[in-house]
Amino acid sequence: MMQRHVFAHAEQGGPIPGNPAKGFLWLFAIIFAVLTVVVICVAIVLWLQRLALLPKPHETHRTDRRRTRLGRGKDLAELARRLDTSAQKLQTANRRYHRFTTAKKRGGTRVLHAPNPELKHLQRLIHRRLLRKLQVHWCATGFEPGVSIAHNAAFHAGQAVVIKLDLKDFFPNTTAERVEHYFRRIGWDAESAALLTELCTHEGGLPQGAPTSPRLSNLINHVMDAQILRYVEAHHGTYTRYADDITVSYPEDWPKYVRGTIQHVRRTAKRHGYTVHTRGKLRVVRRHQQQRVTGLVVNDRVNLPREKRRWLRAVEHRLKTQGRASLTAQELEGWKALSQMVDRHANPEAG
Repeated sequence: MMQRHVFAHAEQGGPIPGNPAKGFLWLFAIIFAVLTVVVICVAIVLWLQRLALLPKPHETHRTDRRRTRLGRGKDLAELARRLDTSAQKLQTANRRYHRFTTAKKRGGTRVLHAPNPELKHLQRLIHRRLLRKLQVHWCATGFEPGVSIAHNAAFHAGQAVVIKLDLKDFFPNTTAERVEHYFRRIGWDAESAALLTELCTHEGGLPQGAPTSPRLSNLINHVMDAQILRYVEAHHGTYTRYADDITVSYPEDWPKYVRGTIQHVRRTAKRHGYTVHTRGKLRVVRRHQQQRVTGLVVNDRVNLPREKRRWLRAVEHRLKTQGRASLTAQELEGWKALSQMVDRHANPEAG
């Protein structure tokens, strides 16, 4: 009876009769156990974030709030207003594509899907009025205005080791499900997000050939880019992604960093629906080899490959001496502009 009375008294919040010190010890032990569990949980979360298995808060909530302010559209009526058309026209727009193939430089073919004129016009409006002002991750350098292959290559100039990976079928594997989730995340309601997804995807993914696909691919992969970058920066490296071409470089050639990076990129890409090519397109290039990033040499500084520089000089010489060239005037100007851009990156103080 006495023992039952003691426990009842303790449950009511009072000290244990006859032994107050023991009650305080029990209370201290409980508090200590709770704090220990909290500390362990926080440590696990921080460890997972360091390994880039969990997104950091600023990569999700804060970024989402900023995007929501810029892209908030709410309902279908607001979407029609933004695109300066009617809801009916959006819902009944022709969604047909023309399928054709082009030859790849290194062999094989690339499948392209060109939208019909009506759909292409709507996609351009979506790009210009809904997507253009939204922020992509800075390490996504492909398709961005004012950013070129020279900008991308400059991040990796003068490094000890360059790791190059390629995402297989990048646009088709950026799925309609992820596109719809992104539109929901930036503020559109379910009906509008579903309609935008129908207008911007084809056969379950982003069509290569639609005006909206490049920008959407960068916006949707913001978290993937952040997760890979955080892992690489933790090992003092540099990461960029130019469309489906992933490049990681390190100032020191540590084999464990190289192996760990390849494994991490594969795992992260897989979580976001992509597969990394394992044959032919996975390359690890050391300092004693010619290191190329997006077609430019980066061993010491950014430069055109030697054969390209010789070819360009020969084209210019033929044009001056014979009045003809193997390139159109527009193509030649494009190559000159690229050469000048590369020179500016190689000698920034001169620019």
